[in-house]
Amino acid sequence: MLRAIFLLNLLTVGLFYLPGWLLLRVLTLGRYPPPRGEPHSEEAVAFTGMAGVLAALFVWWLT
Repeated sequence: MLRAIFLLNLLTVGLFYLPGWLLLRVLTLGRYPPPRGEPHSEEAVAFTGMAGVLAALFVWWLT
């Protein structure tokens, strides 16, 4: 069970961190996430990326 949670976290962060990073950089005018090396929540960034990708897919599906 713990291995499945770890793999799901790894997969989610691996797939959605970059889109979340880009989206948050644009929305916060470059303030978040902080520069490399400073602590921040990778899961929150990945969740934002997942929400952004799902929203983009939904808009694309509607058109």
